[in-house]
Amino acid sequence: GRYAAESLTISNNPVIYGGMVNKGDSHQVTNTARVFGGFNWIGYKAGTKRAFFCAVKLQEGLVVTTGGFGVRQKVLKSVSPRTSGAREYTAPLERRNYTDMPLPLSGHGCTVLPNSYDILVAGGSRNERDDSQLGSYIYSW
Repeated sequence: GRYAAESLTISNNPVIYGGMVNKGDSHQVTNTARVFGGFNWIGYKAGTKRAFFCAVKLQEGLVVTTGGFGVRQKVLKSVSPRTSGAREYTAPLERRNYTDMPLPLSGHGCTVLPNSYDILVAGGSRNERDDSQLGSYIYSW
C-alpha cells in the first residue's frame, strides 16, 4: 500500500504524489505519482522521492511540493515547483525557483492563501524525535 502521500485534482483527474510504499517488510520513500484517467490508474515519475511532505496546486498544471521525509531517512527542506502533464505556467505566473525552507520539515501543512499565489507552510518536525515546530513561512510567487 501507499501512505504519507499527497493528493490533488489536476484537469479534473485525481493525482496521488509520492509517499511511502510498503514492499513486503520494507517501507520505501517513492517519487512516483498515480493519475486516475477515468478507468484506471496510470503511474509516472514525479521528481524527488518524498513522504510526509506537503503539496499545493497553484494553477491547473502547476504543483509546488515542500519538504518531507526523503531517502536515507533524511528530512528535506527543498521547495519544488513542477508542471503536471502538458500544461505550462499561465499568466501571471512565470517559471522561477523557490528558495529552500530555512529548516528541513516533515509532516507539516501548507495551503495557498486566498486571492493570491502565496503559499503558507506551518508546523512539522525536523526529525523523527523532534517536537512540532511553531514557526511558519510564506512563499510569494
